[in-house]
Amino acid sequence: MDGCVSSPSNGEPDPDFKSLSPEGQNDRLLAAFGYIFWVVVPLIVLFANERRSRFATVHALQGLVFGGVGLIFLLLFACLAIGLRSLEPLLACVVWLGLLLPLAVGVAIASRVLVSGQTEFPILSQVTRSVFRRQLVSLLG
Repeated sequence: MDGCVSSPSNGEPDPDFKSLSPEGQNDRLLAAFGYIFWVVVPLIVLFANERRSRFATVHALQGLVFGGVGLIFLLLFACLAIGLRSLEPLLACVVWLGLLLPLAVGVAIASRVLVSGQTEFPILSQVTRSVFRRQLVSLLG
């Protein structure tokens, strides 16, 4: 099967992202924007683009996973900052800067996609394979 490698855990093929490459600069831009504008751009790529590339689709799925994790992080971190505000107001002001962490990570991933067309990211790719296994096998298989 092209685009898949065997998975030691359950015997089913694991979709391989390393072999994907962008078809043009637009693919790289769409993929990169999906990590900065978390849910909006990936959904546009998945639903609006009729002739989407496999590269852009895989990044859109990874962008959805990244966005979901980012939103959960923001909610938990905001609760922590609000709780700290009652204990130590000065510390809470500094903690609010942590809300920029998901955006900073998204910009770092987006820059790697733009510059090198990278498709494989250590934890993000594994979670995406787990969540969207059927879609990825049909897309890459």
